Amino acid sequence: MEQVAAMFGKQLGERFTVERDHNRFDCEFAACGFVTYGAYENPYMDFDGLILEDLLTGRAVIVDE
Repeated sequence: MEQVAAMFGKQLGERFTVERDHNRFDCEFAACGFVTYGAYENPYMDFDGLILEDLLTGRAVIVDE
């Protein structure tokens, strides 16, 4: 995950904001994977992987605040 974080100019444990479909989420690259905070609170689905996939494919972007 450290190399993926570096691709986006981030460090492990560094929080940042991702914009996806006009929604913003706090995220971080962690040693255990990609973590999203407050994304679609749904106990039946894990959206971390979906948001990471969208980052990797350009459907989501990291925004500067």
